[in-house]
Amino acid sequence: MRIGIFTDTYYPEINGVATSVQQLKRGLEFLGQEVFVFAPENSVEYVKENNVIRETSIPFLLVKDRRLCCFNVYKALKKVGTLNLDIIHSQTEFEMGHLARKSAYKYNIPFIHTYHTVYEDYTHYLRIPGCNSKIMKNIVRKFSKETCNHARAVVVPTDKVNELLKNYGVKREIFVQATGVNYEKFSKPDMDKVEKLKEKYNIENDVNTFIYVGRLAKEKNLNEIIKFLANLLKNEDNFKFVIVGDGPEEDNLKKDIKKYGLEKNTVFTGAVPWNEIELYYALGDIFVSGSTSETQGLTYIEALASGKPLLVRYDDCLKNVLEEGVNGVSYKTESEFTEGYKKIRTNYESMVNESYKKGVEYSDIIFAQNMLNIYKNMLLKQEEGK
Repeated sequence: MRIGIFTDTYYPEINGVATSVQQLKRGLEFLGQEVFVFAPENSVEYVKENNVIRETSIPFLLVKDRRLCCFNVYKALKKVGTLNLDIIHSQTEFEMGHLARKSAYKYNIPFIHTYHTVYEDYTHYLRIPGCNSKIMKNIVRKFSKETCNHARAVVVPTDKVNELLKNYGVKREIFVQATGVNYEKFSKPDMDKVEKLKEKYNIENDVNTFIYVGRLAKEKNLNEIIKFLANLLKNEDNFKFVIVGDGPEEDNLKKDIKKYGLEKNTVFTGAVPWNEIELYYALGDIFVSGSTSETQGLTYIEALASGKPLLVRYDDCLKNVLEEGVNGVSYKTESEFTEGYKKIRTNYESMVNESYKKGVEYSDIIFAQNMLNIYKNMLLKQEEGK
């Protein structure tokens, strides 16, 4: 099968969508499919990938680590037409998503869309008066509904997003399919390299280490984690908090760290290369997050594949990922956070083993096979005129 995937973010950008698309491409290729990814060009040096077609782009002012495509649509459509695609799969609602939809209509190719981001949780990035108002959020919901209804079918990572889109008024068939991860990559890091990183960041082996991996942004609610850890420090100072990633909230988070006197207990690594990310997960003992804006929480699955129990704020996206008291604990209050930490420490070895087991369920090959089945289903329906 010849599959076209269209995305506004891709390697070397580091985020959930970019990772999901790359995992899907590699998984489908492993299964013998031919995959073409249309993505923005990037000024950062990186190893070029086979069948990744880069379109002209410029930095996106509202989110500095993203790119904004600005290409000739007619030339891009001709380029798509030469590939004789069987399926077009959009991973974005914006520029590349428009190209995907136009290409599908022009060449009569089944068009599938994956809805990754709940945009109503991100309107504060617009930086305009009233950006968080009900009116603005309603506009964003309508935009999401219209985009999804242009596709033949929609793929979402969790039941949480499935219900959300139904409430928006999306009428298309929706498939719930969690993104997969490269289990081998995360479960078997190079421990010699991990030890060198521990030396670099002064993390001793007998220190309890909390790890966060992801974007440093308001919706991730890291300031709450910092506050909770500050209170934990009053009774226990034998811990480190390793924060992996960068983003617009970095300076504010560093101010909070200083405010609560956690400088000696906290490590900011900044953004790290994707091909080394498993080494950073291996620095931690427990994965933490305060976010309630995730559609899936890919970092949660990566953490589990790395054998890290979860201590995370409760969210509907955790269904089928977090097994309470088995591979981690969710919390809604500070007291639940503290009790969850104690529970994990008491049952640590068991939770580590259960984390690894859960990680296996989200293999990238299983993910790719499930998506391939969806593609075949769509092709069959088109042939039958449904």
